[in-house]
Amino acid sequence: MVNKIQELVFSFMDMVNIKRSEIESGIWMARIPAAEQAFFNGFENLKFTFDREKAELHRDLELICEGSFLLRKIIERLAELPRVSRLFSLKAPAVPPQGPSHELRVVSDNVYYRPRVVFNFKVQFECDQRREKLFSVVADTASEALGVEEGLYTIDMTEYSEAPQAGLKISESNTDILRLYLQACQKLEDSLVDDITELQDWGNEQCQENLKVFEAYLDEQKQELLKKKENVSFHLYFFQKEEEIDRLIDNLEEERKRKYSELKDKFSVRVKIGLVNSVVLYTPTVGVASHKPRKASDRLVMMPAFASSQGCETRSAIQ
Repeated sequence: MVNKIQELVFSFMDMVNIKRSEIESGIWMARIPAAEQAFFNGFENLKFTFDREKAELHRDLELICEGSFLLRKIIERLAELPRVSRLFSLKAPAVPPQGPSHELRVVSDNVYYRPRVVFNFKVQFECDQRREKLFSVVADTASEALGVEEGLYTIDMTEYSEAPQAGLKISESNTDILRLYLQACQKLEDSLVDDITELQDWGNEQCQENLKVFEAYLDEQKQELLKKKENVSFHLYFFQKEEEIDRLIDNLEEERKRKYSELKDKFSVRVKIGLVNSVVLYTPTVGVASHKPRKASDRLVMMPAFASSQGCETRSAIQ
């Protein structure tokens, strides 16, 4: 299985022009440029690994893994990068995929750019432990198909250019890009159900175990109070003592309710989904689908309408 964290870190290093080499199996050395040394805690040469066992054997290695400090910094840095970009494929023209309504096509020698949109998301799972994962959702504006993959979408920059080829027009898709974004969020949420269920089961188990220990302590305290209550004599002083014991027992029951509420909140699952960035990929295409007349509500919405320069925008996930 490909190490998704390794892919992310290497992608980030390529982005900021950090050269690296594998000096031993699973151990890497990166030469950090002066401009990036502050980000890497002053290191000029950074030795790191993604393997916990190797990190335990070599104390001078930086372990980059889920939850590690450096990985969090990289994810936060990625969240601050420009939200929207577009790239133009250098590949030969291809026939677009079939749309959802299987409409007829008009095949011609006309070549144009067909857009696909890549949405990269950061997902945070919180349940007395914090997990962070990156996902990409690729939406094709022709077929409106959406695919979810763990990790950032890999783009081979040798196959793309930041400028379109001369003479190729950019197709104005009938698909509302903002609607695709919302559909991508829903698709991602649907794909996270198993992860959330697993975390909920873990949280419920931890909650019950902690509550069981606390209740055993409360029951022990309650039994001691009941024994004291049985030993009091029928005298005014002891009636007052008995009332005091009853109040203490009631306090134990209130403490039980308070502790249960505290544990339930502590181990409840909270999921936050934030958009890291998005990329519009334009592919040279031949063959034009017979589009329906375009409605005013189906206008192309530019991505900055929901993008922000202040890190990930968080939206509620599974309620």
